[in-house]
Amino acid sequence: MKVAIVDDIKEYRESAGKAVFEWAKDRHEVVSIKGYKSGESFLAALNGEHFDIVLMDIYMDGLTGIEAAAKLREISLDTILIFATTSVDHMAEAFPCRAFDYIMKPIDIPRLYRALDEAVKVLPENQPYITITVEKQEINIIVSDIMYIMSDLNYCLVYTRQGEYRTRSQFSKFMENLSEFPQFYVINRGVTVNLDNVTDIKELDCELSDKTILPVSKKKELEAEQALIDRRFQVRRKTGN
Repeated sequence: MKVAIVDDIKEYRESAGKAVFEWAKDRHEVVSIKGYKSGESFLAALNGEHFDIVLMDIYMDGLTGIEAAAKLREISLDTILIFATTSVDHMAEAFPCRAFDYIMKPIDIPRLYRALDEAVKVLPENQPYITITVEKQEINIIVSDIMYIMSDLNYCLVYTRQGEYRTRSQFSKFMENLSEFPQFYVINRGVTVNLDNVTDIKELDCELSDKTILPVSKKKELEAEQALIDRRFQVRRKTGN
């Protein structure tokens, strides 16, 4: 696991790095930690580096942490971003950056440990995925990233947060491979959606979180609405939220 610590104060970089190292040692995690004294130096490193987790200060000379985080998101959507800063003033700005947590300085070590424990659970390698073949190459797709799947003759088009994939497979066979994942629901002939990425099903429209609108079969209008409600309750019972 690779962790970046971005802070313009050396003392904080070193103390945060030590805390992450001790956490990893306690959890028997293999970790590589790199420190950066500015948002600019961190972003430059992304040309040849990928980090699983980033601890980012907000108040820095040059690019602020919010600005650096916004640019990070243009490059990587799956990097876990944790802000560690001295004020709550920018908490609202952290949400559009898809921040995983927002921790106040001086860092509460138990709080940081809890955040890291939760972060590890959602890292791509710890999430369920499916493998599809695209142009003779096998590609792993994280299940939660799938928005919807559409039949295209003897192919299936798989639409994800990262883009579209076309794989040779009958739609029914593809659905069999997804049978262990209850979040997938067929809303129309040859069209299934990931209910976890659906914002609303109203009348004959299914709206996804990326604003895509898909038609719902007239026969499934009420059933689809209930399927979304049931899935949300299922998730709440599982997460306790």
